[in-house]
Amino acid sequence: MSEQMSNFGTDTLEKENEVYDEKAKAEKALEEKVVQIAGDANHKAVEEEQRGVIPEPNRGNKVAVVHEALHKATTESLSSQPVCQLRSNYTNAQADVQMLDLYNVMDFANVDGGAWRQGWEVTYDQEKVAEQKTLEVFVIPHSHCDPGWIKTFEEYYQSQTKHILDGMANHLGDEKKEMRFIYAEISFFELWLLKSGQLEIVTGGWVMTDEANAHYFSIIAELIEGHEWMKNHLGPELIPTTHWSIDPFGLSPTIPYLLSAANITNAAIQRVHYSVKKHLAKKKQLEFMWRQLWGSHGKADVRTHMFPFYSYDVPHTCGPDPKVCCQFDFKRLPGGSISCPWNVPAQVITDTNVAERAFTLYDQYRKKSQLYQTNVLLVPLGDDFRKCIVLFRYADDFEWNGQYKNYVKLFEEMNQRKEWNVHAQFGTLSDYFTALDRSLRASQQPLPILSGDFFTYADRDDHYWSAVPGYFTSRPFYKQMDRTLLHQLRAAEIAFSLHAMKGEPVSSEVFAELVQARRALSLFQHHDGVTGTAKAYVMDDYGKK
Repeated sequence: MSEQMSNFGTDTLEKENEVYDEKAKAEKALEEKVVQIAGDANHKAVEEEQRGVIPEPNRGNKVAVVHEALHKATTESLSSQPVCQLRSNYTNAQADVQMLDLYNVMDFANVDGGAWRQGWEVTYDQEKVAEQKTLEVFVIPHSHCDPGWIKTFEEYYQSQTKHILDGMANHLGDEKKEMRFIYAEISFFELWLLKSGQLEIVTGGWVMTDEANAHYFSIIAELIEGHEWMKNHLGPELIPTTHWSIDPFGLSPTIPYLLSAANITNAAIQRVHYSVKKHLAKKKQLEFMWRQLWGSHGKADVRTHMFPFYSYDVPHTCGPDPKVCCQFDFKRLPGGSISCPWNVPAQVITDTNVAERAFTLYDQYRKKSQLYQTNVLLVPLGDDFRKCIVLFRYADDFEWNGQYKNYVKLFEEMNQRKEWNVHAQFGTLSDYFTALDRSLRASQQPLPILSGDFFTYADRDDHYWSAVPGYFTSRPFYKQMDRTLLHQLRAAEIAFSLHAMKGEPVSSEVFAELVQARRALSLFQHHDGVTGTAKAYVMDDYGKK
């Protein structure tokens, strides 16, 4: 099948190029004709346009039917009808926050908020801290492994991800019992080959899927492929119940709906328009039950935690001041491969500085907690590959040891300070949501219900990802080939299933080819694949698969 798919890709590319060449010629001829007509004042089309007459297309074809319907719609009175009937139907979900309504009232002004540039100056009353519930802080070490972006899938594995997984195996054990780690992309895990609770697989999909360009069946396929691999190699008891989506460029309610069908009940998300984050943070609604637009009950709701700040890297996760948070990324210690851009370096935690350093970090934790409803706080501790080749997280002993040893000292200092009323520890995403559930039950205050999506994404100013990187439109050939592969794969799977239902022998070779095709499709659903945001030679590598 791989050879057939390769031939299919080559043949399709040649045909597509021919089509594009012909289309370009036709468009050029049309442009020349338009210029010629525009210069002819006596031309009928020009005269009619000047009088406001809409030319009538030839009857008996699809264009004519559509034209007639649209022309009829524009001439009829719309005063008694909503502009978008679909919107009217889908804003009746029983929700506390409806994103379609929220977008209408937000001004999207990017006002400089100080240290938290896209927010405001967060404060708290230290004298009242002792009267409050103990602040429970869960620091969650993680990496983020793109299966193709600046490098190909295999190149990333050989140069970086393999070392992350090796480090995970070496540093999660009896010597570092307090250490925790979470990991999402099963495609890499399958290349590398859990019961202590120190490692948690989150989502468990083949990739961290895009949520806009990907077809819902492709999303289901990549999720099933990852879960099937885990079930077959690790056991069904390790199938994830938490979702981790920190890098896709905008977020769709389709995902939590599908996740709920896979028994995933909790989610953590990041890339949401900064103005939306600011609005929800002011109302302490960054945690919510995410409901479908048509939902009238909570059967498919997914409890969701939204990161409040600009990014998911360490400078933007401990609290509102990235200059301070960066000092607690111990990969940036002297001798490490990176440093803090604010020119205030990280320091090794010692007996002489632990009190001051612990309070500085605690202060950020306490400020961040003011943005949430409960006393339970999630603090990611990791990052992406980034464009800098040397910056891949938890790929060497230097970072594993640096993060673990220094944070253990900080936690011990914080936890013994009764006046701070805080308990900090390493944790997994499940640890966090378990504590959150316990806190919500004790307070008997439910999370708000939110319905709607988080498109279109902008991380600053008016830098909308729909326009700048061509998120919806770039690499049209690959986007089209994605749908073609999906169509042929689905047809082959149905034929295979019908053959098996008849009781006839099932070929293991054919099944293996189906798995290979399914994994190729699943890999491309990665948020730098079907989106077209990877480098050109990486896109070529996807196409060859």
